Amino acid sequence: MEARATVIIPTFGQASFAQWAVKSVQNQKIKDIEICIICDGSPEPMVTFFRTTAQDDPRIKVFSFPKSPRTGEPYRDFVIKQTTGKIICYCSHDDLWLPSHLQEMEGALTKCRFAHSLHAAVNLPEKVKSKRRLFNRISIENLKDPNTVKNMFRGNNFFGLTYGAHTRDSYFKLKEGWVTTPGENVPTDLYMWCKFLAAFPRECKTVMKITALHFTREPRKAWSEQQRDDELKFYFERIQDPRFMKTISRSSLKSKIKRLSNWRCRLLR
Repeated sequence: MEARATVIIPTFGQASFAQWAVKSVQNQKIKDIEICIICDGSPEPMVTFFRTTAQDDPRIKVFSFPKSPRTGEPYRDFVIKQTTGKIICYCSHDDLWLPSHLQEMEGALTKCRFAHSLHAAVNLPEKVKSKRRLFNRISIENLKDPNTVKNMFRGNNFFGLTYGAHTRDSYFKLKEGWVTTPGENVPTDLYMWCKFLAAFPRECKTVMKITALHFTREPRKAWSEQQRDDELKFYFERIQDPRFMKTISRSSLKSKIKRLSNWRCRLLR
């Protein structure tokens, strides 16, 4: 029997904070899903940790592999071939989905083959407190804009793994699915996204909403695992609060207005 969606959650290293990404996927409004945790060379205690989690939710499947050269891309292809979801979505182990993410992606993919929502990077805690600004960056590039697509082919990545989604059918129509990304400087998700953009140039869509939270790894690189766990737990709990969700909705609306303003400015030039 087909699931409505397959969700791929790649993980590596000592990362018990990934439990919050998993919980955010479990907490989706759409419940008929299969959740695939891919352990890319994860230490055995972490594999055991995820398998224990899977005991409480039959939707979760844990796949353990040796460490790959990059981020375990070929393992994603292997796992996708074992699953049934009509659409395929992704969640990085240090990001969070909002409860409606899957619903938004499913809706978009009824009219296209590949979709993404707005990449929204959360500020560091001290900046959220001092500036009262939740997001460091919200990327408003739209795949209907030829310049956005051109820039992606040139190596500019506007949205991460957590935000992309595609139909199962379109994945198997590609000449090549997930493989080890060539070149150390090429983002692994962008390399995959460009395959969809090349194969289906008129069937890719941007959902102009914030449906997930991204916690940029670089400024948090020196953090302990406990610090990362605390932050993700804090925001996981906040997204259960309707007042916090209204704040995010307002940010989505501002992003739409900014995008429309930029579009009008280009028309007037």
